[in-house]
Formats: sequence, C-alpha cells, structure tokens
Amino acid sequence: MDAKITVKSRETQGSANARRLRREGWIPGVIYRDGAAARSVSLPKHEFEQILRHHTSEHVMILIQIEGKEESVLLKEIQHDPMTGGVEHVDLQEVDMNKKLHVEVPVELVGEAEGVKNQGGVLDHLLHEIEISCLPSNIPESIRVDVSAMKLGDILTIKDIPVDASKITILMDADLGVAAVSEPKVAEEPVAEEGTAVAGEPEVISEKKAEEETK
Repeated sequence: MDAKITVKSRETQGSANARRLRREGWIPGVIYRDGAAARSVSLPKHEFEQILRHHTSEHVMILIQIEGKEESVLLKEIQHDPMTGGVEHVDLQEVDMNKKLHVEVPVELVGEAEGVKNQGGVLDHLLHEIEISCLPSNIPESIRVDVSAMKLGDILTIKDIPVDASKITILMDADLGVAAVSEPKVAEEPVAEEGTAVAGEPEVISEKKAEEETK
C-alpha cells in the first residue's frame, strides 16, 4: 500500500461548512466502520488529487494518519462536481487487512486483436468492471486482458481471464462476455417506396400525364 495521507477529524456539518473547507483546500469525507459510528474527516485536496492521478481505479487502498494513529481504509466512492469535475466529497471504508473484500476493478484490454488488424473486424469492449474478492493488499489497479489472439467472431469471457486464484476470486458468471471481435456494421441503403421517386433520379412522366399537358 503506497498511498498515504494525513487527514483531520471535523465536527461541523452542513453544506456551508463543506464549501468553506473546499475554499480552504480541504475535501470533506466520511470514514465508515463496521459495527461503529461513521467519522467525519477532512482530506488535503492537493495530496488526495495526487493519489488519484497515480491510480487507474478509484477503489484505492490508502494508509491514513489521523490523530496520531495509522489506519487502512478503502476509497469507496468519490462525488464529483458535475460542472468542473472536481472532487466534492469522499467516502472511505475502514478495513481489516486480514479480511477479504468484495470490490469492482476496471478491465483493461491490451494489444491489437488479430481480427481487427488483419480481418477488418471491430473490437467490442463488453464488460468494463469485474467484481472480485480478495484481501485488501491484493486489490489490483486493474485487470489486464490481452486480446491480441482474438479473431473475427471470437468472444472472450470471464473464464478466459488469467488471475492468480490463490489471491483473487472473480465473483461473476464464467460465461459472461468481456470482449468480442465482430463484423463492422454496414449502413443499409434506403429503399424507396413504390411510386416514390428516388433522390437523384429524374421523374418519369407517364404517357397519360403527357397527353393531358398537350391538350
């Protein structure tokens, strides 16, 4: 666990206080604990954003220092400002390093599929996150899946993902699709209705219509 940060407890609540904290360079947060009351904390904005920049997933294990003590917490949820994308609030979960957790980690597809490179297919990323069970120290940043060998028509499923079974258990249906190489979709040509002139074609004047116009 390389992510470390010092946080401070906070007593005051409410949106006005939260806005004041953000102006002063702090992010309001909550630490949840099993069987105990949640604690309100403030996290230093710059240090926390640096942690996020160095991790591909927002589910990060962090070693926090609070009131002279160190605790291991899991970053569970981040609320972002819908306009600026900045961090508004953080939810943390205190964890036991000897107890397995259920978490979702991102799936990263690596390599260029054979079916795309040489067969003109399209790679579809079907599943972007996978739910796993593991000890906190074994939570991966992401699960990398090599798609280089996939040919046109191939489907890669959960059971095809290589993980260390002694450390990680995937908690999803083994036949669930993760990626597939399919034929490119071809737009269908519009079919003109009977009696309707197709764009670009000259209108054919019927013999009867021609006779009426010459009268």
